[in-house]
Amino acid sequence: MKVFGKEYSWAYDCLYKDKDYIKECDFIESIFRRYRLKVRRVLDLGCGTGGHALILAKRGYEVVGVDRSGEMLNIARSKAKKAKLPLKFIQGDITKLNLGEKFDAVISMFAVIGYQTTDENILKSFCVANKHLFPGGIFLFDCWHGKAVLSQKPVACLRDVRLDGKRTIRFTNSSMQAERNMVKVEFKVLNFTKNQLIGESHEVHLIRFLFLNEIRSFLKKSKFGKPCFYPFLKLGKKLTKDDWNMTVAALSGGGK
Repeated sequence: MKVFGKEYSWAYDCLYKDKDYIKECDFIESIFRRYRLKVRRVLDLGCGTGGHALILAKRGYEVVGVDRSGEMLNIARSKAKKAKLPLKFIQGDITKLNLGEKFDAVISMFAVIGYQTTDENILKSFCVANKHLFPGGIFLFDCWHGKAVLSQKPVACLRDVRLDGKRTIRFTNSSMQAERNMVKVEFKVLNFTKNQLIGESHEVHLIRFLFLNEIRSFLKKSKFGKPCFYPFLKLGKKLTKDDWNMTVAALSGGGK
């Protein structure tokens, strides 16, 4: 089943209107500073509707965004045009991407790596990140922490949100597939304008949760240095078994 299709993409910014992209970009920049990196060019793998890319571009970075969803990219391009930002957005698969250019940083935010559900695709996406980095460049991503997911377990939820005349109701039902290190997330989305139903969709998202040792192994195989693990948005804190969302940072060794 296709994920991030037309109806879900239309609702995406409404559903995540409270997501603090500014704080997240502050966090990204704090990691750049911790590694004492001079970052100018950023590749955003799985950029979605451009939440991080637009803010980073406003802060002076040269950003290229990549996503497999054409619907999401159309929204990102529209926002960049409205903001008069010279952003480049490319539709593509992050396990196969080859832009033929290098960046100082590659980011992949909001559980994009978790959508690479097989060992093969995780390794391919890491190799793509390394291929697009200058030696010593940084790869930064977030994902679901396996220990926390197994102990807390996902729950069903309902969201009813409004933004700019739009209203979206989303029903979420999740089930564990612990033997595969995955969560099956079923979304039913209803979209309204002026209280009139204009569209609905049903999507099934498979999201993989990851453990520290396997991340270390994937990064080593893709020629990255030793990674650092942080609770999401908490640079000065130590990752614990209770942190569902974790951030991983590793430097490129310049491997081919």
